[in-house]
Amino acid sequence: MPDRGQVTPTDAKQRALRFASQLRSRLPSPPWRPPRRVVVFKPCCVGDVLLATPTLAVLHRAYPEACFFWAVAPHAQPLVARNPRLTGLVDTGPVVGGGRYTWGDVLALARRLRALRCDTAVYLERSLVLSLALLLAGIPQRLGLDSQGRGLFLTHRVLVPLEPRHEAELYLDTARHVGVSVEGARLEYVPSEGARQRVRQLVPEDRLVAVIHPAGGENPGGVLLSKRWPAPRFAELARRLAQGGAHVVIIGGPNDRGLGEEVAGMWGENLAGRLSWDETAALLERAALFVGNDTGAMHLAVACGAPTVALFGPTDPRRYGPYGPRAVALWRRVGCNPCFELGRARPDCCPYNAIAAIQLDEVLAAAAHVSPQIATIL
Repeated sequence: MPDRGQVTPTDAKQRALRFASQLRSRLPSPPWRPPRRVVVFKPCCVGDVLLATPTLAVLHRAYPEACFFWAVAPHAQPLVARNPRLTGLVDTGPVVGGGRYTWGDVLALARRLRALRCDTAVYLERSLVLSLALLLAGIPQRLGLDSQGRGLFLTHRVLVPLEPRHEAELYLDTARHVGVSVEGARLEYVPSEGARQRVRQLVPEDRLVAVIHPAGGENPGGVLLSKRWPAPRFAELARRLAQGGAHVVIIGGPNDRGLGEEVAGMWGENLAGRLSWDETAALLERAALFVGNDTGAMHLAVACGAPTVALFGPTDPRRYGPYGPRAVALWRRVGCNPCFELGRARPDCCPYNAIAAIQLDEVLAAAAHVSPQIATIL
């Protein structure tokens, strides 16, 4: 049972919401006014926040005199804290960013947003209640996504289609909606010089670096370990790359040290749990190859320009795949997948079968395809 005061819309509420939204859609949107102070609302999670950076970039390009803020949960703040396009961050709090929140959390968030005195919000979530915080904050111009009627409190709504569409493109649709060009849009992250220096101390600059990320499937919104390709196959991948002459580095979070050791074996260097997000980015900036599951680290690799092979199982690469020209997603349909819908796995999801259908030879071929440097050693 939900905690008292927790926001939990029922099916009946959702039907009423869609009906109200249909009525709202018959009203014309007010004229779009060039913004002066903008808050981008995307609290969670790491990968989704990175997928929203192209939208920030094109809006900043269109309105260079405007000040931009980002409303984001603490665990995802490092991915935008150093973004030069931002004037500052707004802490949504860990509860809001994790998908479980009370009315008190929403009201507190509205007060923090009101203090910014923004005239425009770019809302890249799909929650009716969180969009209410923008209204309560007194932000007059509210541009964002309307998924299944949950854009009721927005002034400028972009309908989310039922058919698969990449998340980064959905976010960019908000810019398109108000006539902003999205040409050249890409994920963005620039490591600090301090992070680059530390990585130079850890990994010699004269080495051909291949980065493997065998973990993932854990974030504040839930756990889906079936997103992980089997560790023995990652270990064999590390062996093949190392035998070709690559310096193989295993990365991950503090809880992934054991998994990192299993994959690294005698062929790779285990840096899982030893790098900050900024240092991870500095490493990926130098990498000739990144191979990993559907994770925030994979999207960071794309943002840093690393040739990327992303492995997908229960999730849909058409929605969440690597968003960049030097990247490829591997995915096999096994009957039940994709089985991750509306932020959660379906009860009939087939654990591990989908991701395990990807074979090592496919990964090696994809690595050679995206990285000419790796192709020479395989």
